[in-house]
Amino acid sequence: MSSVGTFSVEGGHVRPVKVNVRDLRFKCLRCAAFCCWLGGPVVSRKDINRLRRGVEKIDQLIETVDVGTRKARVLSSKPNGQCILLSKRSQNRYGCLAYEFRPDTCRSYPFRLIRKESRLEVFVLPCRGLNRTRGRLVDEEFVREHLEFATAP
Repeated sequence: MSSVGTFSVEGGHVRPVKVNVRDLRFKCLRCAAFCCWLGGPVVSRKDINRLRRGVEKIDQLIETVDVGTRKARVLSSKPNGQCILLSKRSQNRYGCLAYEFRPDTCRSYPFRLIRKESRLEVFVLPCRGLNRTRGRLVDEEFVREHLEFATAP
């Protein structure tokens, strides 16, 4: 996991403080090669409430697991490690059965966000959609729009 950069987030305004990677581009290929095979994502209370609007009996698909010294709630995984909500659409195309309602962890992949007060550190995880020539430039506008849930006060 490498750092894309640190951004200042204040009052809905996003500006770079330090950018470690220039010309990084991203376009989701809907391949589910990494993001949906890492086991079920951690879900927050906000995520669960959102999922309840689109997935019947979502509470039955959530497990509590030990993460270090704390407990976390995660979506269940299939025996092969896939997220329980992952569905194969065609040969190399996958889809989330609750895409509109998906957790913030899924919304932000391949970016891992760590927010401390008005600073947002953005890290990048493995993903086939990174550095695509047709992808969208990962800059302050991308962070503000694509990762808006993390930039909200």
